[in-house]
Amino acid sequence: MAAEADNIKQKIVDTVKKEYRFQMVNMFEGNVSARLGDRVFITPSQVDKEIMTAEMIIETDLSGKIIYQPEGLKPSSELKMHLEVYRIRPDVRAVVHNHSTYATAFAVNAMPLVSEALTEMNLTFGEIPVVPYGTPGTEKIYKDFDKYLGNRRAVLLANHGVLAFGADLPTAYSNAEAVEKIAQTLFIARQMGQESKIPSEEIAALRGFGSQMRDAEIAKAK
Repeated sequence: MAAEADNIKQKIVDTVKKEYRFQMVNMFEGNVSARLGDRVFITPSQVDKEIMTAEMIIETDLSGKIIYQPEGLKPSSELKMHLEVYRIRPDVRAVVHNHSTYATAFAVNAMPLVSEALTEMNLTFGEIPVVPYGTPGTEKIYKDFDKYLGNRRAVLLANHGVLAFGADLPTAYSNAEAVEKIAQTLFIARQMGQESKIPSEEIAALRGFGSQMRDAEIAKAK
């Protein structure tokens, strides 16, 4: 268990640094967590991502009680938001929250990511809704999660950013990266003109099959 925990801590740091490298977060923005059984590992608050190490990762239980906390550090202010995702979705083992530019722009405008022109988006995500605004770092930010998480792989947080999740850290990060790429593509395509829509019956089939796949992943984890 100790070796697995150490591996998860390092993967969290690797994920954070990758996000920073690709400008999905600023130096002190965003947070990443992973779940191992009834333990949660999460990034510390207000630590420069360039100097963050695995030893700085904080450990809690599923209620948020601190199990391990390096001296002088405290868990991300969004810890309870991460714990709420794990409570609602037993299949989720990793959560990535960032402020990637294009996806956050959609969130700021309360515009869900939805399109009948992107094949992969409709299969993988269906659509990416905007969760109504709640004050960051408080329970208000996740008060509507029960209504929005469903079988989704990501949501936008109104006026705030992106929340992506998955069965492991690479999957959660990949979902976050995909959300940003979708937002970029839709923004550019809409500047160029009207989207060329996929036939409606094909969209329905893509969304239906994608939803079935996500449901199966959740059922398998129970």
